[in-house]
Amino acid sequence: MKSSLKLVVGIVTYYPDNQTLQRIRMLLDNGIEFVVIDNTPGDDFWPMPLRSRVIRDGRNWGLGLGLKKLGEWAVKEKYTHLLYFDQDVIFTVDSLVWIDRWYGHHQPKESVGLIWFNYQNKGVRSPEFSAPYTIKLAISAGSFINLKALDAIGGHTDRWFLEGIDYDFCFRLVQHGYQLLGVDHCPGIDYLANQPGVIRIDNMGNSHLLRIQPMKRLWSFWSALLDLTWRALWEGPRDYAYIFSRNILTYAYDQLNSIFWTYWIKLWKK
Repeated sequence: MKSSLKLVVGIVTYYPDNQTLQRIRMLLDNGIEFVVIDNTPGDDFWPMPLRSRVIRDGRNWGLGLGLKKLGEWAVKEKYTHLLYFDQDVIFTVDSLVWIDRWYGHHQPKESVGLIWFNYQNKGVRSPEFSAPYTIKLAISAGSFINLKALDAIGGHTDRWFLEGIDYDFCFRLVQHGYQLLGVDHCPGIDYLANQPGVIRIDNMGNSHLLRIQPMKRLWSFWSALLDLTWRALWEGPRDYAYIFSRNILTYAYDQLNSIFWTYWIKLWKK
């Protein structure tokens, strides 16, 4: 992929399946720069051609420390931007070419700390005609990160194992004066298809992932949001306190909704 950017694709893995390994091999075969932080415990199972781009020590440090290591490595290697995908997110070479072309057409300012690329339910459009818009938060997967901004705020937090890391990262970027953008219409990206759970299509044609989470994970997410809510009230911007506290209620509603629709769909299919 030819680009004026010094871009690297980053993935954090934990017991990656064959589809994940195939996507990573696709990056290698197409000469796309990438690095993998592998959190899988035990012996090294990676195929020899991929091992030089995989960083692992046989322990599971969680997503927080994995993302922190990923960012520190990319900064050290003098990349300008990191494009992160979770291991269960589908993307293609066309996705990466589209993102590269989008950046070339729009040339975001250095004050943009993160751009989240989306496709779900949006349809494909040429990158030059896909206008960015301001967002408050973004999930980690699909995030195109300005590494100068990442370095300035100290990277991702490693205080949490899994939940709340993406919200904390976005919040600290905003606190340091960076802007967050969203961009739709990027082809080939699918955040839902490989996720565990049931996908429900609503009356508007939008896809919703219904996943019943274990209580331990719910408490981890809620405790992270409570922490972020208090920080937003104390440090500002205070509108984030409303966003984080609202997400506590939204996540609770989503769980009740997932329980209802999951069992309703299973009963209806019978």
